[in-house]
Amino acid sequence: MHGGDIYRFAREQQGEPESALDFSANMNDFIQVKNMKISSVYIKNYPEVNLEFYKSIVSEHKFKNENITIIPGLTFFIYHYMAGIDGNVIVISPAFTEYMYAATAAHRIILPFNVINKNPEIIENYSFDTLFMVYPDNPTGQIMSKKNIMKILDICVKKNARLFLDESFIWFVNNRELDEVELIESHPNLIIGRSLTKILSVPGLRLAYVLSSNNNISRIEKNLEPWRISQPALLYLRTCNMNFNGIAEMVERERNYVVRSLESINIKLIGSPRANFATFKLPAGIDGMNMKKFLAERGIMIRLLDDYPEFGINYMRISIKKHGKNTVLIRSIREYIGDRHD
Repeated sequence: MHGGDIYRFAREQQGEPESALDFSANMNDFIQVKNMKISSVYIKNYPEVNLEFYKSIVSEHKFKNENITIIPGLTFFIYHYMAGIDGNVIVISPAFTEYMYAATAAHRIILPFNVINKNPEIIENYSFDTLFMVYPDNPTGQIMSKKNIMKILDICVKKNARLFLDESFIWFVNNRELDEVELIESHPNLIIGRSLTKILSVPGLRLAYVLSSNNNISRIEKNLEPWRISQPALLYLRTCNMNFNGIAEMVERERNYVVRSLESINIKLIGSPRANFATFKLPAGIDGMNMKKFLAERGIMIRLLDDYPEFGINYMRISIKKHGKNTVLIRSIREYIGDRHD
């Protein structure tokens, strides 16, 4: 089950959504989310169709408008894309679960991240239309090396296949390696998806965008609905600040604190996370569901990984928040574990 179902959580705990500490959804906790009043004019009229002005906003003065299309959340586009392909697709795992759930006529080939990162040439043995890679991946937050991504891109070119790079959490990565501006200009087989939901912390507004070559963007936009972005979402985008300087550094500092604190009580970090979340394995003898219930009674939401075949009920993904919130979480986990762990 996805994280972030705060309304259901509030009902079950007989509380208010505002009082919950949500570590289950990976939103940016280091940004101020603005209050917003919606006039009736934005409800009784159709939203804007021409999104060129908004493309200029999300471009961050790096990408050309012709290389961008704005979409109502990246999950929307994943489903849209999957529905339009057949043949074989490769999904580098672990990945966002919707790559497994989206209806498609394509045959999914699941290849482990660790295997491909050691030897990307393995994909030469497969016939495929698109390779999907989450960068950094979800739920461990690891990233593939630039060298290996370039190898994969070159193999995709040879096979007349596309690489779909899901960069939903890219803004949280410190010391990034890839130059996406250069890549989309030099590799027309590359499609990059970015979720504004995460970095702006606005999951209720459904905002994302896709980067690719001019020809790809033109073809994509011809198949998208004209009023796909709500006017409230566009209004928020018009007034938001797309300057995310310093956020990756703050996330890295807090992530290191959370990792040190949890490993001190025998909760094992999985992988080498670079995003605003991390995945942990609970100690032997600790039941994930019982701990989740214990934390819920204290108003804290966590994400267990029972719907990931690579993990299970005793693995949890923790979103990285501001220090005070992280301290509350760690103190509560310590309280639950006590002397239960080996």
